[in-house]
Amino acid sequence: MAGRERDIDLNQLPFQDSSESDTENDSDSDSGTESESETESEKEEEPVIRSRQYGNFRGYYNKRNHGDPDKDPRLQFLRKEWFEDKECLDIGCNEGTLIISIAKMFRCESILAVDIDPELVEKANENLKNAEADKMEIDESSSSERKNLIDVITFKQENFMESQHPELYHTVTCFSVTQWIHLNFGDEGLIKFFYKLWELLRPGGVLILEPQAWKSYVIKHNVSPVTTEKYHKVTVRPKSFQEILLNRIGFRSVEHINPIWLKAKRRYNRPILVFKK
Repeated sequence: MAGRERDIDLNQLPFQDSSESDTENDSDSDSGTESESETESEKEEEPVIRSRQYGNFRGYYNKRNHGDPDKDPRLQFLRKEWFEDKECLDIGCNEGTLIISIAKMFRCESILAVDIDPELVEKANENLKNAEADKMEIDESSSSERKNLIDVITFKQENFMESQHPELYHTVTCFSVTQWIHLNFGDEGLIKFFYKLWELLRPGGVLILEPQAWKSYVIKHNVSPVTTEKYHKVTVRPKSFQEILLNRIGFRSVEHINPIWLKAKRRYNRPILVFKK
């Protein structure tokens, strides 16, 4: 991605979850196992991390990948050059299976993966322990020593919008998270989020972004009173994210790495955009 790539006009892309209809209730990360009906007293007793408010769904990867969470089709579009020997950050890791797969496929130096939900982070660490016997897949020609996954991946519970990261990263990944940042922190919070991603990248670093479509907002905004309120105040639409990231935030190029997906009428077929700092 030398220089500025051909700009991608998201207005010309079928920028939506291909198979979603207005009658669907489940989210990009909805396991379908949690009840939608709650009494007022139950709502009042909920913990600070409200179930589903941040897209923090249980069993997400199992549902998204048709019962096989270790075989995520997005992996086919990712490139070794973005991860090999790189220090990486992932925002919204959920149960961690995609990050574990990335670490297994590509020889990452390190990956810090964060999520706001402590239960999901606990599950991610369980998944990591189950996979820790596996070694990193390294070319035989490499002189580097093989590493255990547990030495490469760190799962951490945090509210990314409020956290401090003194380190800089070569690669930041953000898969199907922008909608939940937007619906919880509004337009201003989303722009702050984009600036923070840019600031955390080293010069020449890459942001791998998988944004949800506006149609997903329409279907799923009522998971909590906060998201419902923020939804009605949104003025920045997903189709403008590319322009914002290039012209306002300061990324110098963008590449759309999975255009073939958008021709298929399948759920979760979202654009994956790679922005270079």
